[in-house]
Amino acid sequence: MVLLLWCVVIAPGPAATPVPEAAAREIERVSADDLRRYVETLASDGLEGRGIGGQGNRAAEAFICETLKQNGVTPAGADGSCFQPVAIYRPGLGPGARLTVTAQDATSLADLRAGADFYPLPETGNDNVTAPLVFAHHGITATQLKHDDYAGLDARGAIVLVLEGAPDGLGTARDAMDRDAHATLSLVARKVSDAAAHGARGVIVIHNYLPDLTSAWPGQTSGRESSYRLVSALRARSAPVAGISSRAAEPLRKALANRQPLLATLTPDLAGTPLTINNVLGIVQGRDAKRRDIVVVGAHLDHDGIDAEGRIYNGADDNASGTAAVLAAAAAFARAAATGERPARSVLFAFWNGEEKGSLGAEAFVTAPEPTRTIAANLNLDMVGRHEDADPSDWRFAGFPKVAAAASANTLHVLGYSYTPDFAADVRDANRAVGLTLLEQYDEGAQRLLQRSDNWPFLSRGIPALFFTTGLHPDYHTPEDDTARIDFAKLTRVTKLAARAAWMVADGRGPTMKKR
Repeated sequence: MVLLLWCVVIAPGPAATPVPEAAAREIERVSADDLRRYVETLASDGLEGRGIGGQGNRAAEAFICETLKQNGVTPAGADGSCFQPVAIYRPGLGPGARLTVTAQDATSLADLRAGADFYPLPETGNDNVTAPLVFAHHGITATQLKHDDYAGLDARGAIVLVLEGAPDGLGTARDAMDRDAHATLSLVARKVSDAAAHGARGVIVIHNYLPDLTSAWPGQTSGRESSYRLVSALRARSAPVAGISSRAAEPLRKALANRQPLLATLTPDLAGTPLTINNVLGIVQGRDAKRRDIVVVGAHLDHDGIDAEGRIYNGADDNASGTAAVLAAAAAFARAAATGERPARSVLFAFWNGEEKGSLGAEAFVTAPEPTRTIAANLNLDMVGRHEDADPSDWRFAGFPKVAAAASANTLHVLGYSYTPDFAADVRDANRAVGLTLLEQYDEGAQRLLQRSDNWPFLSRGIPALFFTTGLHPDYHTPEDDTARIDFAKLTRVTKLAARAAWMVADGRGPTMKKR
């Protein structure tokens, strides 16, 4: 394997470096025709929406690998291949899921099977745990916000019972989590993380209105509806996590309020279906063999597959567009290398699998256990071939400003600018040769767009990362996201900007993370 992974590198402040003439010439050779060919292949009906677990996803992996090799990019996966295997599983719930709670005098306060009042949550591990039950209010420790639900509570070795959501005074729960150093996409996952940090062995979340069991554990009627998780995450976080209705939790809370010792047994009984998917990796080596830090340019290759009605979600913009751009940028770097022009650092071109199921491939990449290089920066391209077209009256775009496609024909959103402003400055410098209208406005709010793509596994670990997107539109996650709707002239310009920015970062001092 050329590389598995990676540590954070904190470098001095960057100095923008111009793109050499020979490299700029190869970047300018990026063509709309090549991009169209890539998108047409990836977003064809024959690839069945590239849903993980399907033959179209495998075909996409193979096509990307072959294209990299044809373009002179060195494979950077396992055993000389392009592929980095990622072990995942499709979680299901077995018949033995159960919660029992007894008082010190052996009185039963709860004996619940999965149903209307109790079930393991999707965030659960698979350990069976018997432990004291303690109440930890909302179960949140937010040091930067001077709030700690565990203050004065000994949760070591216990199962903690917590309220859903966030407490009054922290503002909107997700905004509060965004401002904290330990931000995470899932508030439940945040509660689990904080509980583990205080030594707890399990978590039970009280819901005022516990959703129907099938909303957490759907019937998996199609690949599109199926959920997946990393096997490594299950091994790392094995603690059981469950939801309980406020009705079923009431006698438990009363007993705990009266300082009665309670003993709980929480049994998740997960039933998982294993699967291996692949990230596809290619590398163009830098000129300085002593540099062990690397720039990662990536895009996700998967999409939503086929739904239960047989409709294909081709995902031309999401994310055949980003995949095509990274393929074309990799080819430009390889052509420049063939003329003898290379940046100081090596550049890894990565095609993540499983983004639509929670950035599974990118997460696996940044958490791989054998670091052989450090990461100087990540540039992520996701949905870069259309014009932003958002109407907040559509529930999918609530919280976004109203934007018409006609007004965004030249715009590109750059996210992550507030985390790594010197990297964003390099992008602005690179854009002088391209002339796109760069927008820096979605690091906060706007449905947490910053955290919804493969840049976030890097940023959340302190690695400088930026996210390019041309924005959302009504075809987002629908069967209408097809090749005919891609603006290939715009996609060509975005690709050239990404290549120029990647070269400047790979040849400069490297961006830094701003303390937040």
